[in-house]
Amino acid sequence: MRYLIPLLVISSSTLAEEAPNMSRCADAQKIHDFLVTEYGEKPFAEMKTVDGNQLIMYVNPKTSTYTVVATDYKISCGISAGKDFKPATEKHFEEPKPDSGKPENPS
Repeated sequence: MRYLIPLLVISSSTLAEEAPNMSRCADAQKIHDFLVTEYGEKPFAEMKTVDGNQLIMYVNPKTSTYTVVATDYKISCGISAGKDFKPATEKHFEEPKPDSGKPENPS
């Protein structure tokens, strides 16, 4: 977790604003219980960063809120939280087509 401190410094303060009763870092089980009971978020994905930090993403599929925590399974720290969680689509990665100025020809 030694790399976690710089990550917390550059992360947004959304979690603190959204969850004022939850400190940024706390007992991992307390963080888990808080996210499950207060926000209805459940563990969705686990991942490991290139510098070895373990991350868990919690998501509430009904409200589309999410929280990402870094954890060593003893202590967890909220690093990001937000709303409007949804799957990415390819359209976000395609370049816009240039407008030819001609009306489309319906088929």
